[in-house]
Amino acid sequence: MADMVEPLVLELLARGIAVGAFLSVAGLVLRGEQTPARVTGSVFALAAASHTLTQWPGDEIAAALGWLMPVVWALSVSGAGLLWAFASELFEDRAKLDWRRFLPAAVLFAIGLGTLLAPQPQAFMFAHKLVSGAFIVHALILVATGWRDDLVENRRRLRGPILVLASVYALGVISVEAGELVVGSAHALSPLAAGALMLLGLMSLAAFGQADASLFGPAARAAAPGVSRNAVQGQAEPVPSLSGADRDATARLEAILRNDRPYREEGLTIAALALRVKVPEHGLRRMINQGLGYRNFNDFLNSWRLAEVEAALADPAQAPVPIATIALDAGFGSLGPFNRAFKAKTGLTPTAFRERALNGEVRPTV
Repeated sequence: MADMVEPLVLELLARGIAVGAFLSVAGLVLRGEQTPARVTGSVFALAAASHTLTQWPGDEIAAALGWLMPVVWALSVSGAGLLWAFASELFEDRAKLDWRRFLPAAVLFAIGLGTLLAPQPQAFMFAHKLVSGAFIVHALILVATGWRDDLVENRRRLRGPILVLASVYALGVISVEAGELVVGSAHALSPLAAGALMLLGLMSLAAFGQADASLFGPAARAAAPGVSRNAVQGQAEPVPSLSGADRDATARLEAILRNDRPYREEGLTIAALALRVKVPEHGLRRMINQGLGYRNFNDFLNSWRLAEVEAALADPAQAPVPIATIALDAGFGSLGPFNRAFKAKTGLTPTAFRERALNGEVRPTV
């Protein structure tokens, strides 16, 4: 009997440490300016803590939580959707939280209710595992595809591994619960899962505990003009936060972007642009991020593309040219991302902007 009690005590201790770590992350991340990444990160940390509690094989924790248990269960069952929301906001640096990011979590919650209310819940249980897995896989894709264009060094170094570990763990849990793999019982893996959650919680606390503002991003990019605005206005205004060598590199970058328009090229990478500017890739990342205020390379390129589009839409000589042609010529790969980026910057659709610009009611904002 004593041999059985000791593993249970150790598992309970591990889960307690994990819960404490995740709750600490949730509180620390939420401190400061309420950016979308902070909000979704904090909610996901709460979901991770809830998952740690609900995976306890006995009924003791549920009884201890009392009326809080439905809330804990709801967060736990929605965890994969909240992970997806966090990954989405983490790399896209939106100025405002889009509540549609929580729709996947709501879908998982609804399916989870089906597992409780349906007379035969097996179909709902299978659907929950399948949909959760799909959201987690997509979160992994977001981590992988956002890595290269990320200009924030701390984020590139820390956030990716933490999200990948969380995703891999969650996929493992789903696989065990769905197919009872390896040992034939999900409960048999409970001590191992508790250890993994404790490790994941402590790693998350180490990575995000300081809640570095550079990791989670500002609510909006600084209003100070970046290199694109200076270039379009024909100015060579120095950026105070750059060193002398970086200012020279900035001038070369500005000249290349203005004269050669490499942002029009499909698949332009920061490595390729660094070769043209004749600076190391890490130096160009630092220059664009710290000196010019951009956190994402594609966002930086889009600022030039949008500047070209706005100038073209305001030009009477180009009035007969279709907007789609102007956008694609400027380097946008498709109209959907272009329309969203254009409206986010100007507050108008391209058609409305052109009409008002040609009437002299608005001017290009660059």
